[in-house]
Amino acid sequence: MQTNHKIINITNITFSYNQREDRLIFTINHTNIDQRIDFFVTRRMLIQLLDAFDNILINYCNNGELFKKLYNNQEELKTNKRNDKKVKDEKESTWEKSIPTNTLNFTKIKDPILLDSVSLNINNDEISLKFISNNKLLAISKMNLEMFQKTLSSMMRVIPFISWGISKNILD
Repeated sequence: MQTNHKIINITNITFSYNQREDRLIFTINHTNIDQRIDFFVTRRMLIQLLDAFDNILINYCNNGELFKKLYNNQEELKTNKRNDKKVKDEKESTWEKSIPTNTLNFTKIKDPILLDSVSLNINNDEISLKFISNNKLLAISKMNLEMFQKTLSSMMRVIPFISWGISKNILD
């Protein structure tokens, strides 16, 4: 795959759901306008990703032990109520922080890009994710398998399972 453009290294990913578009949004590097990309993720793409992520959890992450613990212990996001903020208790961790939608919109400079595919590569304890749109590699993320499980647990919070026809137990 040849590129003539800048490939962004991902330092953080924020997940949200856009009801109007009925898509997930992966916001890459939300605090750095020059390095920011918003990816729209379709239901079809998400189901493909979940299948791949499930294989990684089973084969490389002790059957997703950490993921399951994190996912089952997190508070479910409220999507239809404005200003519905609960004070987080001692469970809040440094890898996951709530970001108000108005903050994400404030730094937005372009419309979201449709995510066509994600290339996955695992080497030892590190997973590399390459985010591709229109056959162009746009962003790369490298993380260890523990951070992968934490990131996946955050993403799973925003999936509209029932309305998308996805079982909540997909990764059990």
